[in-house]
Amino acid sequence: MKSQEFFNKKLWLAPLAGYTDYVYRKMCRRFGADVVLSEMISADALIHKNKKTEVLAEFDDADRPIGLQVFSNTADKIVKGIQFLRKFEPDFFDINMGCPIKKVVKNGAGAALLKNPKEIASIVRKTRKLLQDTPFTVKIRIGWNSDEHFDEIVRIIEDEGASAIIIHPRTGSQLFSGKSNWDYIQRAKELVKIPVIGNGDILTAEDGIRMFEETGCDSIMVGRGALGNPWLFSHIKDEMGNIESLQITIQERINIMKEHLLASADFYGETTAIKLFRKFVPFYTKGMHDSSHLRDRINHLISMNEIIDVINSFEQSVING
Repeated sequence: MKSQEFFNKKLWLAPLAGYTDYVYRKMCRRFGADVVLSEMISADALIHKNKKTEVLAEFDDADRPIGLQVFSNTADKIVKGIQFLRKFEPDFFDINMGCPIKKVVKNGAGAALLKNPKEIASIVRKTRKLLQDTPFTVKIRIGWNSDEHFDEIVRIIEDEGASAIIIHPRTGSQLFSGKSNWDYIQRAKELVKIPVIGNGDILTAEDGIRMFEETGCDSIMVGRGALGNPWLFSHIKDEMGNIESLQITIQERINIMKEHLLASADFYGETTAIKLFRKFVPFYTKGMHDSSHLRDRINHLISMNEIIDVINSFEQSVING
């Protein structure tokens, strides 16, 4: 796939730390995600040869096209991190300048970089020099506390050689509160000629279509809306093709949830899989009767067979009313 094909009316799965791992990316692929990204990968951890960090970069050809997302607080560290990751041969790289969580921004990385347009220019320039013809994207928010540097940063990202820009239109200090302001995605489209990928508050198929129509963005990126809801991608594609989507039944949701657990156990082993899976259960079971009791039971179980038995019992109780 040529780089420009990443960006034309594609559905991207956002990188969500602790969620969009090897296993869940495959589930979203199955339901229509066109482009996926790794979880955030710390360039600092790579530099210090942290083996656990390397697992975040693992993928296979069925994941393509895939981007590996890197974060740090300086151009030199980010470039070193990308140099290490080149051996995995992803289709593209992404530089995170939008993560608002405390442990990232306290070190000047993620959304904290939006306070420093000069460092952003250096990061993008040095990354382009390193990668030459390999595509890379930059994911940003509209600013730290305000949109003060938004126009300048968007232009810098294009001028210094990024292949595309991903906009999550909240400030860093907003975290995930309030409503994302899609006007900034449209604004970015007016400012630059490189592709713009819109991200933020895509929770339904209608939201996805509306973002395309209201902002003129080239592609859209689905984040939290896809958690426990991987079929959102297929529903957006149905909507794009004016096809009525088949509703996912409760039984289908529960079956996918069990498949997720089993696939995770195959990849990580039982103990790690259970820890990771627990975070997904509230998303899969949202709105189901007595789901809080199910979540509580799973949180206290350490055997996969026991968890499957509990889910099966829950399934029968839901189906039988």
